[in-house]
Amino acid sequence: FDSPYKGMQSENGGVVGMLEVIESDFARLEADTKAAEASAQKEYDTFMTDSKVDKEAKTKDIEHKTAKKQDEEQALTVKREDLEGTQKELDAALAYF
Repeated sequence: FDSPYKGMQSENGGVVGMLEVIESDFARLEADTKAAEASAQKEYDTFMTDSKVDKEAKTKDIEHKTAKKQDEEQALTVKREDLEGTQKELDAALAYF
């Protein structure tokens, strides 16, 4: 205890050492953030491309199914008209005989 206390700056690097640690932590955090952001952007782009393709396919499917439904409804109408005509002929034939 005979000599005056000079601190521990030489062992830890003092304020400059602390700033270097902060800088290295920031650089690591920035690199991690950029990597995560790039990964998220790639995932987003892939999702948007897949969604666009899926939407186009479903839109085409809706168009085809709508057209098919209209065709089948028209065919049903024609069949009902034929049935009504045939039923009238049958009723007339039964009434005659």
